[in-house]
Amino acid sequence: MVASPQPYLGRRNSKSLLEESEPIFMKRAWKSLKRKNSKTKIEGSTSNNRTSEPEVDDMGVPIWDGVSKGNATKNDKKPGKKASEDCLKSLPSVEQCRRWQESLENVLQDPKGEAHFLRFLKKEFCAENFEFWKEVKNLKKKSPQGEKLKKEVKSIYDSYIGEQASKQINVNGKLKQAIRESVDEPSLGMFDDAQKFVVQLMRDGPYRRFIDEDNLQQIMSGHG
Repeated sequence: MVASPQPYLGRRNSKSLLEESEPIFMKRAWKSLKRKNSKTKIEGSTSNNRTSEPEVDDMGVPIWDGVSKGNATKNDKKPGKKASEDCLKSLPSVEQCRRWQESLENVLQDPKGEAHFLRFLKKEFCAENFEFWKEVKNLKKKSPQGEKLKKEVKSIYDSYIGEQASKQINVNGKLKQAIRESVDEPSLGMFDDAQKFVVQLMRDGPYRRFIDEDNLQQIMSGHG
């Protein structure tokens, strides 16, 4: 009897992060996910469990400052303190972790990603950049006007920018000066450059450590 040919498993060095040293059940889920994603791309179909591509601006840059729907799954709740706590109670899927590895934007667009990333930053004692980004995002979402805008802008300035700020972010003097000069006559976009600056700091530093396969495995196993 001729032995059945063994299925081709692909080159060993083509394995993705998370696949190399996962527990068996995670490996199976990961391989199943890749087969599912491949089939979906070929057929051009959409699934309720898959998310849409993020919206982009005129320059092709993903819009992820609170305007787009992002990469949250249908079962994830909207951002908020209670929702964030709930996100930490349930484990992320392998698919979610794969998306988080693709870009920081995917982490910040996913409520569960936000919650786990913030917890990771707190463990590293560097959560101020994320919290500043989040407050500016919420400011834009609420779009306050007049005295209410002044009050909220002053609160952000005093917390993150001012000389006596309790959670001072590491932005350069030029940015600080520009923001300082806008506090009395604020606009919703006055923190834009500082927001982009801290996002780049997160992308170059803690984000790389967050998406490390060992860390994501810890999160998926409930120990992250």
